[in-house]
Amino acid sequence: MSEVENLCDKVLKTDLLIIGSEGAGGHAAIEAAKSGVNILIVTKGKIGQCGASQMAGADFNVDGKAAKTLGFPGDDRDNPELFFETLVRESLYLGNQKMVEKYVEYAPKAMKDLLDWGMRIYSYESAHSEEMARGIITSGTLWVAAIRKKIRELNIPLIEDTIVIDLLISEGRIAGAIALDILTGETIIIKCKALILATGGWHVAYPFNTGPYDLTGDGVAMAYRAGLELTSMEMVQFCPITMVWPPKDRGSIVLYMTSEIDPFNKTVRLLNNKGERFMEKYDPENLEQSTKEIVSIASQLEIEEGRGGPHGGIYYSLKHSRTRFIDMLIKVAGHRIKNEYKDSRYELNILFPELLEKCKTEDVEVGNAAHYMSGGIKVNENTETSIPGLYAAGECSGGLWGSVRVASACTEVGVQGKIAGEVVPNYIKKVEHAEIKTERVKEILERINKPLKNITGITPNELQRKMHEISGKNLGLIRNEKQLKEAIKDLEKLLRDDVEKLYISSTKSKALNYEWIRSIELRNMLICLYLSAKTSLIREESRGEFYRSDFTITNNDEWLKTIILKKKNGDCEIKFEKPVITKISLPKGKLTYQEAIGVATASLKKEERGA
Repeated sequence: MSEVENLCDKVLKTDLLIIGSEGAGGHAAIEAAKSGVNILIVTKGKIGQCGASQMAGADFNVDGKAAKTLGFPGDDRDNPELFFETLVRESLYLGNQKMVEKYVEYAPKAMKDLLDWGMRIYSYESAHSEEMARGIITSGTLWVAAIRKKIRELNIPLIEDTIVIDLLISEGRIAGAIALDILTGETIIIKCKALILATGGWHVAYPFNTGPYDLTGDGVAMAYRAGLELTSMEMVQFCPITMVWPPKDRGSIVLYMTSEIDPFNKTVRLLNNKGERFMEKYDPENLEQSTKEIVSIASQLEIEEGRGGPHGGIYYSLKHSRTRFIDMLIKVAGHRIKNEYKDSRYELNILFPELLEKCKTEDVEVGNAAHYMSGGIKVNENTETSIPGLYAAGECSGGLWGSVRVASACTEVGVQGKIAGEVVPNYIKKVEHAEIKTERVKEILERINKPLKNITGITPNELQRKMHEISGKNLGLIRNEKQLKEAIKDLEKLLRDDVEKLYISSTKSKALNYEWIRSIELRNMLICLYLSAKTSLIREESRGEFYRSDFTITNNDEWLKTIILKKKNGDCEIKFEKPVITKISLPKGKLTYQEAIGVATASLKKEERGA
């Protein structure tokens, strides 16, 4: 056994290592298995029970013509060209058009896979309140169940309850990764020829978020440390109509989810503390049916201008509706929620009727929660990163969405997972395993073990509280120069000083030491927040889901470019790139944010569709 292999408790070897087992990682594994390469999936929890996929609504988007080929009603007015145009325009032109083309092309292919694997469908209907039907509706539990079943049928090797700590780069390409068995505390070297990151976003870095506990930015932070390029880290999507109060329901998006159920989405009113329906001011045509970004920003402006509720939200109201109408909603929409989530550990089927009963007499306080990361690891249309053999798929990647995630994230992870699974075997067949560097392994192990060796210092709980104070106060939906500079300064201090002082106060045992695991995750979340704050300060405009109160103009002349970050010589190198163009040229001129709303909501306006 070599010196490097003696450093860890176990050594494993495979052709392809996939980090993440759900929508993106699972789809990639199933696709790659067709080529006969050796595959190993490593997942942080249990397959089908970790990451964001299980919590999805879930809708999958395909154009109308493609829908017909899949056996759905479809829409003769819709086609791939129109779908492509919608995605580019409504993301305000910042997305990589090659990636958008691939999304449109592969959406029906990925959907067919899921249907072939037995995923049950509820309906085919309008998606995200758009007039044209592009939504194939199911639930996250049914989605991940189909993937899990197929992975088991194919006997694809899987290691559960294991967190990957860092990537190993050698000879300018991927050589493997170091992982930690959460149950035993054993460290593992995994040698591989190629690696697919499918690790999701960094939701937990925010105190108010819609994600599960394990979305801590591990893949993005590991990629940055390994020298990969990141893109559009400032583009963080916040979900409106997320429960703020009472505390037991905080973070639930069940009321937001119901906005896709007709005629429910024509009934909701959002009110400020004066009882005013404030969406009449921000988007008088579409009101509460406007885009997620616009409703979020409108809500936050009301809150910051002193017209919010006592717990930092605004009000969701149905009191104007007749009681019998709400009873009908409980019966119709509640039946759907119950069916979709009957197998979910998130008891939405219980919460939903209870909330609607409450809405007969009370308004419910809701707010904006960190929901989706449109930026991340820079990839091209084939999911390739800037390091050979290293790929990224799903929410941990960046480049597709521009400044607004217009369409389905479920489709994104399926499409990119399928693409990665197709292209990676071709690379694997051309290379041999790279030699892992001993010094790099020693450095990583020393870093993660330091909190166990420290006798005093800062506990992970204390550091998480500090992190949430910064992200909650200065890195929310609406940002400005003063807040961002303060956030950068504070995050730099936490990364420079406090992270090094982390110590585990509960037990020094490595087995089932969740305080130790959180210390590893905290470093990753702080890196993601820091890089997001850096790019947020650089982008001096407001665009899509990104809003600066001190730069409210959407500036196509100066800011139709993406911000690229890369770690180089211990510092953060920054450069700018123009969006990749294939068919649609970039617009010029400056727009007020209100004018930009007109661009972003074009698909919501029936007269523009000839309807």
